[in-house]
Amino acid sequence: MIRRVYANQHDIITLDSDMFGTRKRISTGKKADKRLLKWYEKNFDTEYRELFEEKYQPKKEDYSDLTLREYGMMVLDLTSDNRRAYVHERIKKTFVRICDFKMSENKRFGEFLLTDIKTTHIMKWQRESGLSPQTIATDRAYLNMVMQTATNDDIIRKNPVVLVKLPKKQAVKEKVYYSEDEIRAILGAAKGQLKNYIQIAFFTGMRGSELVGLKWDDIDFDKEVIRVDSRIVGGVEDETKSRKIRFVPMFAQCKEALMRQRMFSGLREHVFINQSGNSYYGSATMTFRFKRLLSENNFKYGTIHDLRRSFNTLLKEYGYPTDWILDIMGHVDDRVNRNHYTGSLRVDVSKVNNIAL
Repeated sequence: MIRRVYANQHDIITLDSDMFGTRKRISTGKKADKRLLKWYEKNFDTEYRELFEEKYQPKKEDYSDLTLREYGMMVLDLTSDNRRAYVHERIKKTFVRICDFKMSENKRFGEFLLTDIKTTHIMKWQRESGLSPQTIATDRAYLNMVMQTATNDDIIRKNPVVLVKLPKKQAVKEKVYYSEDEIRAILGAAKGQLKNYIQIAFFTGMRGSELVGLKWDDIDFDKEVIRVDSRIVGGVEDETKSRKIRFVPMFAQCKEALMRQRMFSGLREHVFINQSGNSYYGSATMTFRFKRLLSENNFKYGTIHDLRRSFNTLLKEYGYPTDWILDIMGHVDDRVNRNHYTGSLRVDVSKVNNIAL
């Protein structure tokens, strides 16, 4: 084994060795003199090992004194490039909610040091958070990612999340389907922009986020087609869920509602606008108004997404080709299409345009 101490061209003491398999020359940073040269020769192994580890084997950062909130937010920010901006913000809000859970009278979950979190804490959060099993499963995935990263960083020995069973899922609720008669009744009770929104939603099958992101530049009245290439979620305009541009036919009922909406929004860029004349922050406001309309008129409970499901079913009932339905709905494959079909299939030769409102 090579063990050599010498003064380099700048008269700095340098240690030369192949102690760790590869020959390395490491400067000590000390000015050479006879006394120091002899001292390094005597203590070569210890000094070389320390210099080698410092230069070629830097120690990992010590995160053991970080709380769940501090470390978790750092991990989420470091991995933000892996997801869309609005998704990242939504996940951060979810993680803040997890951290705000009161584990005891004087301490919230996020205030715990990573090294102090046990399986019992995970169990308590799952049992007492008041969230549905489905929401817990989603939130837990983010918590698991943070704790697994802490395991990989050697901050904790085991990930406590994976040691706790998920709560049992609730029975899947039956999907809501609106018939033509029910849609007529709902539209009869709706007024103004909400009526236009519902009518366009039902006769295009567009997602709520896509509707609030719809612009007049996307509407071609001459060719009777709508281009769907963006959506608004959490105030962020982004590409559609499928990340593809699709073209939706403008059925007569949709065109009628768009013409009314044009009078309402005027020269604004977006089709649907809030009280300030700007685009909506997301689909939540219109969804809330839709649910309130249903409740006030004793209509069957549902969401804007149920209008999309109903439109999907309507197209199947009227015998439109599956591939065509997939295209205009923005579904990736027929599995999604089948999952969203909720009514009884009865092929009819009539066209959707003939549906009277």
